[in-house]
Amino acid sequence: MEHDYLKELQLTPEMLTSQFWQMFCTTASTLDVPSFNTLLVSSGQVVNLSKMLDNFGDPLRWIQPVAPVPEGHLADGNRLTDEMRVQISNNSVPKAVSERYGFSISRAPMNSFATHTRIYRSQDDREFDQVQQTALHTFEAVLILGESYDQEWYLVQSRTYQGWVEKRYIAWCNLPSFLKYAELSQPLVVTGRGVVIEPNPYQRNALPIPVEFGAWLPLDLSTAATDSAYGRQTSFWHYPILFPTRDPDGAMLVEKGLISKQAKAVKGFLPPHRGSLLESAFALLGERYGWGDSFDRHDCSSFIMDVYRTIGVQLPRNSKSQKNALPLRTTVTDDWDRDLRQAKLGDELYMPGHVLLYLGYYKDRHWAIHAFVGYRTDPDRDPVLANQVMVTPLDLFLRHGGQRYGEALTSVHTAFA
Repeated sequence: MEHDYLKELQLTPEMLTSQFWQMFCTTASTLDVPSFNTLLVSSGQVVNLSKMLDNFGDPLRWIQPVAPVPEGHLADGNRLTDEMRVQISNNSVPKAVSERYGFSISRAPMNSFATHTRIYRSQDDREFDQVQQTALHTFEAVLILGESYDQEWYLVQSRTYQGWVEKRYIAWCNLPSFLKYAELSQPLVVTGRGVVIEPNPYQRNALPIPVEFGAWLPLDLSTAATDSAYGRQTSFWHYPILFPTRDPDGAMLVEKGLISKQAKAVKGFLPPHRGSLLESAFALLGERYGWGDSFDRHDCSSFIMDVYRTIGVQLPRNSKSQKNALPLRTTVTDDWDRDLRQAKLGDELYMPGHVLLYLGYYKDRHWAIHAFVGYRTDPDRDPVLANQVMVTPLDLFLRHGGQRYGEALTSVHTAFA
């Protein structure tokens, strides 16, 4: 029998829309995005790559220490051997490389080690890979710090993370090209799922290219809309954009492409207010959960990060870093129901290892939207594995243990007044 989540959680169809929750918003404050991004960099939780270049010098000196290769299980259930751990560790000792600057040519997994091996915590676990930590966005800028022993991986620094990415995902470039595309003031912003780039169809292997939610792509301002610069097609009903590819040596080539104006994308960023955050969050409703952006999806903190990217804000990647960077609205005590009355639509709710986006107080319950694994309706019942972005009340119990989500919260943070 199909699980009736709406009935179980007392959800109505209108509660699954951003418009419903925006009716409860009593504040119309907007965010000064440039100033707020500066604040995030000053917090030390987001890296200003251009400023890092001023003192770049030897890239190897920027490499951060990493923990030893973890113990665990492989995808087939067998234990990771000590010999395999040594091999992974040795391959992940960075070597100097001539390339310094680059961009990801697509969504690109970023690992803590230079390996394709997936290491899971338990024999039957297939959700929580301890190797993949996050993913780069299409056309995201990185500084190249080194390469792996097998020369198949780059160690890169993005604005939010340092880790290993397969070279096939990275196109290296010279400094002028890096500076030209690293900071985009008015990009095309992908605000939904299912968006594709239409490349020049006369080029080899020119199939539509999927581009992910939260990506920022430079607009092609060099050609008028009436010019046939995109495979003998005018761009009347499309946004003309640029996207990166690699030549046989891995150098960046910038190609022209089109994205339909009917696609979920906007020229420039969404207006920097709470309603935009809600619209972006609900655009991902039902998306499969992906720890460390596995399955090319979102976990709880990358969900929050990418929702903010649609208004031009670059949050840190992990929930703890986000909590440390975002201004505090209130601390949550044992009386969490009272404390959450101070929260406003679009505030971030933090607990150890998890973050949620607050929606409001309705029918005597606090509600949030978040990417998460599961919950219990009763501490004595088996957990429900949600593994997706959902709207839930905060009086549900955590998947492990007898604590409610609201009870586990530690603080409420916000980018808005």
